[in-house]
Amino acid sequence: MEEKLIGFYIDEKNILNIKQLVNDYTNYVLSIAKNMVGHTLEEEDIEEIISDVFLVVWKNRSKLKHNLPMKPYIAGVSKNVIKNKLRKNKSYLYVEMEEDIKTYIDISEIIESNEEFSLISQELKKIGKDGKIFIMFYCYNKKTKEIAKMTGLTEFNVRTKLHRIRKKIKSILEERGYYYGK
Repeated sequence: MEEKLIGFYIDEKNILNIKQLVNDYTNYVLSIAKNMVGHTLEEEDIEEIISDVFLVVWKNRSKLKHNLPMKPYIAGVSKNVIKNKLRKNKSYLYVEMEEDIKTYIDISEIIESNEEFSLISQELKKIGKDGKIFIMFYCYNKKTKEIAKMTGLTEFNVRTKLHRIRKKIKSILEERGYYYGK
């Protein structure tokens, strides 16, 4: 599928062409749904997911950024709708652990955390040196004062960099369909 920008689906009167969007991305949403849920949901549930994805896009049409690609946005919305559906249906994976310990693991939580971790990790790699500051703070629980000493920056600069990185990661997650509010 050719990579189209969100603006491709919005006409000069700022109206979203939902019919064209559904035609272009239904099979894509279906493949995401089948890959994520496998056989844990009925065919009717998968059809409902597809409808819900396009409903979410329609409801958020005023927030769409015309210059961004549509495919990752649709993927993010799809994944969120699927995770919400799994939570709602209480789809759990039964796991037998060491010896007699048995537990249920929420599939949607595993999927969500893996996807978010992957996106954050990719972005931190792009950021480079400043990404290491983020990792020191959030993964190794280093204080800003310690990070400042280690990097030769001022404590204020470390806090500023952390703020900017958080803001950038939040923006990227939102572009991919993860909504965290304000």
